[in-house]
Amino acid sequence: MNDKELPKAVARDASAQRTPPPTRTPPQKPTTPSLLKQRWFMPAVLVALALLAFGVIQLSKNSDRKTVTAPPPDPQKTGRLVVKSNRADTSIEASRIPAAGEAASAGIKGTTEGAASQELSGLPPGKYAVTARSAGWPEIRQEVNVDAGRAAEVAIHFKSGSLRLDSDPTGATVRLGETVLGQTPLAIPQLPPGECQLSLEYPSWPALTFKTTITESVESAETVRLPHGKLTVETTPPGATVLLEGKSIGQTPLTLERVPTGPKKLTLQAKDFPTLNVSVTVADRGEAKISPQFGAYFPALAPAELLRAVWVPDNPDKLAPAFDGISGPSAPRNGIIKNLNRKRLSENWLRQRYHFSATVKAYDPTKGQVEFDEQKGDLSRYRVLATLSPEARNDKDLAAQLTKGATFTLYGVLSAVEEPRWPSKVITFEISSAEPLH
Repeated sequence: MNDKELPKAVARDASAQRTPPPTRTPPQKPTTPSLLKQRWFMPAVLVALALLAFGVIQLSKNSDRKTVTAPPPDPQKTGRLVVKSNRADTSIEASRIPAAGEAASAGIKGTTEGAASQELSGLPPGKYAVTARSAGWPEIRQEVNVDAGRAAEVAIHFKSGSLRLDSDPTGATVRLGETVLGQTPLAIPQLPPGECQLSLEYPSWPALTFKTTITESVESAETVRLPHGKLTVETTPPGATVLLEGKSIGQTPLTLERVPTGPKKLTLQAKDFPTLNVSVTVADRGEAKISPQFGAYFPALAPAELLRAVWVPDNPDKLAPAFDGISGPSAPRNGIIKNLNRKRLSENWLRQRYHFSATVKAYDPTKGQVEFDEQKGDLSRYRVLATLSPEARNDKDLAAQLTKGATFTLYGVLSAVEEPRWPSKVITFEISSAEPLH
């Protein structure tokens, strides 16, 4: 470089030092849909919050407003009505009678319904019709003038008489309409004059309607009879439980002095005996009596029919098959098995209770054994022996009746049926623990 070019180079270098470097612009983020949503959502939230705040402010203003109530009636321009009644359950209603050209107004009811003294206040002056009501009494209507600034008084008097009421049986609940007045014996101090209809209710009795006439200022006395009769239940043996319409009422012997009239269904229960269902009708002021014997309700012993049911025809090869393998309850006492199916006899007839009636042939008081006349059946002849129970054996009156030719009825346990040894042809039926039936 020559001397002329050196100043020019220095000048270029100085110019380069004074010129600042170019400024870099940071890259801009691209606009996305999520950013657009954010920009839209924030203003909407602000608007909603503003509306909510405005609503709260308005609600607060409304709650601060005082409720405007109508001013109370001016006591100098309105009147009062006082109604007094001789019955505490009185309800009243007052209706203003419109003057000529005025429209009718609604009635005003007492606010203390049921009180003997009631007051209606704030009534416009005028004439009023006062109606008083009490359950069971005819309503009473009176007219009264109500003046401004004053109290008008009306006295309501329900006319009445009194009644002293009793019942047979006592303790019946007495009703006047739907109102329960109490239980007999009962003093009813106030009843409306004229015909009065009361209802009397007693457990197990149908409700009874009773009518009487009440006289004003007079006390009447009545006794109402609930229709009933007497019922006596005796059983043989005694000690049976008695159920009336399914409800236990005691044990026999039993006497009920007051039973509602009409047909009754009794159920009698005793141990070791069949349950008896008995119907009886009780008449008013009458006496019904039943004396069932439980033993009479056992099946009747019919020897000829029993033999037909267990009979086996003769077998020449088995004249007296004493060793047929029959043992235990089915085995005969005397070892004779010829014409009877012992198994069928044991399963269906032996050790069961029966009642039996026949003609007495003889009675052995030492054994307490009754022998009845022999009978001839279509398959065999038979006889019945009955051994009385110890109680029956000690009955002297019974022993006197067990004479030859007398008819005797009993019940007991069929304990044995024995085929005869040759040459006898009479089958013996034995009854044990026998009790007489009268």
